[in-house]
Amino acid sequence: MNRFTFNVGVRAERWDHFATTGDNIFTFDWSFAPRLSASYDVLGNGRQKAYAYYGRYYDPIRNNMTNFAGTLTGSVLNEQVFIGSGINQWTTYRIRGGAVQQDAFFSPSTKTPYTDDLTLGYQADLGRSMSFETTYTYRRTRDILEDYDLALFANTVSGGTDYPGPINDPQSLWLGLDYFGYSQNPGSNFVIGTLNGGRRNYQGLDLILRKRFQNNWQFLGSYTYNWAKGNSNSDSNADFQGDVLYLDPLAPDTYKRQPGLIPHVFKLAGSYMFPIGVEFGGVYRWNSGTVASKTELASGRNLPVTVATPYVFAGVTDFWVAPDAIGSLQNPSWGQLDLRAQYKRRFTPAFGTEFFVDIFNVLNNQDSIRDQDLVAGSGTVAFGQPIRFNDPRRFFLGARLTF
Repeated sequence: MNRFTFNVGVRAERWDHFATTGDNIFTFDWSFAPRLSASYDVLGNGRQKAYAYYGRYYDPIRNNMTNFAGTLTGSVLNEQVFIGSGINQWTTYRIRGGAVQQDAFFSPSTKTPYTDDLTLGYQADLGRSMSFETTYTYRRTRDILEDYDLALFANTVSGGTDYPGPINDPQSLWLGLDYFGYSQNPGSNFVIGTLNGGRRNYQGLDLILRKRFQNNWQFLGSYTYNWAKGNSNSDSNADFQGDVLYLDPLAPDTYKRQPGLIPHVFKLAGSYMFPIGVEFGGVYRWNSGTVASKTELASGRNLPVTVATPYVFAGVTDFWVAPDAIGSLQNPSWGQLDLRAQYKRRFTPAFGTEFFVDIFNVLNNQDSIRDQDLVAGSGTVAFGQPIRFNDPRRFFLGARLTF
């Protein structure tokens, strides 16, 4: 339309989940994911454009959660404790697997997690096969999945609750059965539901300079700045946030810089083709290192450290997450240079050859790329000491016959 170009669409889908018996255990509502892009020819000559894009992406619940809720046949595990003091017997406190006591239910109010993606950009043709582009990206993830202990966040099977504080406090973390769509506790060990207050927000800026292949050479340079905050790292792998109060997304000091974030990324790449058919190329990449948290080992997981002295929040006294725990660590920055040389020759129209050599990590930088985040350390590695390193210099030689 004149200088505008539009691309508009929508993706619709619905997911059914089935137990090992073949019975349907949950059907999600239809999800509608709109997609809209618009591009504007700024000068009217096709050499500069401004563009925008919006899309919604649903993250369907994965089969590990289907197995969690739908394993109704096969082996049965009785989790037991031994009671002494004259009783001296093993007592079953939870049954997993089989149809006797279902491990989990999809709560009726469970929603499909989704991410909204908004991108704004500008690109200009600089001539001589060169172009410059900048893009800004904003993403928000909502309706994150988690498994909940209803006894803690709502009611027990008998109608009481294990919530340790006043449920009517303005900041109360108690949810009640209504939040999950129940009128009474279904009797399963857990329920799979939407994580109340769970959110992740991301912003990124890209700067890209490109020289397309012409006159035997090409080049690409880019810089990316990333920013992300959130109160959950869950991604369809229900974990502890629905089992303990101090990790609840609305608990104190949980909305922080996202672990795993890499704030700065820089890349250079280029190649040159000699007239005799030999091509040399190289790639250099550098990043500022991943963001991590101060953690402690609990149930085989690295969980954020808690305060040394419990305090009261929403009427509940607990060891809440420490203010400097989540996203407070910065792993070391590192860079790597890779080189490649190749020679191609076609002997006949039907057959050709290619010979190449790749050298990865030319400078043999084997510095740390991840440090110990467990405050108590692990084994002989103390907190802050290196635990993962860049791979050493490597050579690969190869030959191909093409036909």
